[in-house]
Amino acid sequence: MSIASRASWLVLATIAELSITPRTAQAQQPPAARGGDVSLYLPADFADNAPANAWDMLSRLPGFVTVDADEDVRGYAGARGNVLIDGARPTSKHEDAKTLLKRIPASAVARIELIRGGVPGIDMSGYALLANVVRRHDATSQSAIEAGMVAATDGWMAPKGQWEYGRRWDGHTLDLALKLDPELDDDSGRGHIDTFSPDGTRQQRERLDTRTIKNKAEASANWRQPLAGGQLTLTGAARGERARTDTRIDALAPAEGSERVHENEDTNEAEAGARYVRQFGERTRLELMATRHQAWLDDRERSHEDGDDETFDENTRTAESIGRINLTHAWSDALTFNGSFEGARNTLRSTTHLQQDGVDVALPGSDVHIEERRSEAAAGATWKPAPGWMLDADLRLEQSTIAQTGDSPRQRHFSYPKPRLSVQWDVDPNDQLRLALSREVGQLDFEDFVASASLETGRVSAGNAELKPDQTLRSVLTWEHQLWHDAAFTASWTHERISDVVDRVLVITDDDIFDAPGNIGDGRRDTLALDVSLPLDGIGFHGGGLTSSMQWRRSRVTDPTTGLGRSISEEKPVEGSIELTQDLPTSRTHWGIQIEHIAERKTEYRYDEIKRESEGMGWTLFVEQEVGAHWRVRAEATDLFGRGFDETREKYDGPRSTEPLEEIERRRRRSPGFVSLTFRRSVGG
Repeated sequence: MSIASRASWLVLATIAELSITPRTAQAQQPPAARGGDVSLYLPADFADNAPANAWDMLSRLPGFVTVDADEDVRGYAGARGNVLIDGARPTSKHEDAKTLLKRIPASAVARIELIRGGVPGIDMSGYALLANVVRRHDATSQSAIEAGMVAATDGWMAPKGQWEYGRRWDGHTLDLALKLDPELDDDSGRGHIDTFSPDGTRQQRERLDTRTIKNKAEASANWRQPLAGGQLTLTGAARGERARTDTRIDALAPAEGSERVHENEDTNEAEAGARYVRQFGERTRLELMATRHQAWLDDRERSHEDGDDETFDENTRTAESIGRINLTHAWSDALTFNGSFEGARNTLRSTTHLQQDGVDVALPGSDVHIEERRSEAAAGATWKPAPGWMLDADLRLEQSTIAQTGDSPRQRHFSYPKPRLSVQWDVDPNDQLRLALSREVGQLDFEDFVASASLETGRVSAGNAELKPDQTLRSVLTWEHQLWHDAAFTASWTHERISDVVDRVLVITDDDIFDAPGNIGDGRRDTLALDVSLPLDGIGFHGGGLTSSMQWRRSRVTDPTTGLGRSISEEKPVEGSIELTQDLPTSRTHWGIQIEHIAERKTEYRYDEIKRESEGMGWTLFVEQEVGAHWRVRAEATDLFGRGFDETREKYDGPRSTEPLEEIERRRRRSPGFVSLTFRRSVGG
């Protein structure tokens, strides 16, 4: 067992010890009210924490783990998260909950509701727990400006800032935001590349120096008003990112030679959306939404090595349009019905171009135009047959047509039923058991249809027009235990049986052979997840709290090249994070330390290569102080001594099943650390 794995188990043992240690300090007051399946938290419940915004408040709720909307999932039904704002999910999939909630000042929050299912008018979307942030409706306005500086230990430095404005009057709401966010990507760093023969003899050593700088900008606007007895919300956003990567690889004595790689990647996005929600009486709720999202990607990569030149260009345009209607009706306090219909249209146009010393290299999937038309109808019910019991069932029917033109033209139709059933049992006031069974269908990643290349590593991937979506039979068993009022422990086990697993396959053309995404047959996956939230007053750490989230994952598929069993490519066996925080009300200070990337590693299998990646544990130490009535100062330090990254590539002279191991390449680098200082001035509220 690795040191990192031992550390993760030691952390869990410590958490378990704390969880059974009785508190000696007096527990905080319970939530303001508890009605049925809704727990209410008022601003007074967070008074000792001095939160700056709605995110600070939500992150302190025991037993709640935020799940963001998945922007990579096409459509809206399968992409929704577990956070509501004023009773409705955000229209955009492309902004995470943390970003949205940080724009809501704590003074603008009327209450936060934790919803556990079966509440009239609320579509749980398969989640056992939702958080609803309800804003105040009295007339007020707020604005805030934030400015600061971020600097890396390798000398890079850049300013950052954002501006927010919000106004509410007569049922109307206007929110505006601007943000500039520079970043030195963790792909940056310095290190070495060692090449070994199969017997372990080092053949060559090279010095590696790479830096990726990203400059992100975002502007957004939200408008809400009463309309025809309901609420209309309009949203719009524009985002841009410029990424510049420079890599230098120099051979060390006795070998000679060098390689320079320069990459420019520009991404721009624009989206607009509308949502209309109306309540008919106390038991029926109608929700309509429509959204349009467009993105433009221009990527240009150049490599020069010992007189040889290589270039790769990609130009990609994507668009998504979604329309959705959802109706929820509470037949009684014990029985609720819901139905929905969603239609979506997605398009992708992409051209890629690879040249080696001025000679074009033919790539499968280098000229692609894809259009998908997808619809999904769903009907479901939530039933409480007895006190402490709840059953939630629905059936979703998905149909889609994917048409592809370009160098691999074809059209395909897919149709899948997706049933889901969950049972919830409140064993006692502190324990709840949940069992969920479902059939899920994955979505084809349009990027897998398009050829790609990395000149730094010399890897070229073809696009694959033969891909099919994977289908999964999923079983989830969850135990949630309330240790005391503000402490919770959740354990879940997930078992998945997967058909048509999407992995890596060999593609043969008239000119060459390539690695590409593809279906490799059946597989399985088991996941154990543990989430813990603990106050530490009981051990004398007053105002302190510990939260931890750990996942252990094991999967099994048959390697299409060797016929032997292995894990699914690029799947992380362990993921984890721990956060220790403390509120100091007398000094109006909040500080903490976050530990992430615990024991993270992954392996990718190609027909002629096995790549193993691992990364060191990362940490961030922060302190935030409220100064006066309107100022906040926040300082952060992240990985000040750097963070290590290892990559080992076992290269074969052809398919791994028939050809011998040719060489082993090992890359080791250390990314720089960061410090940042931010000043925030708020007005109004």
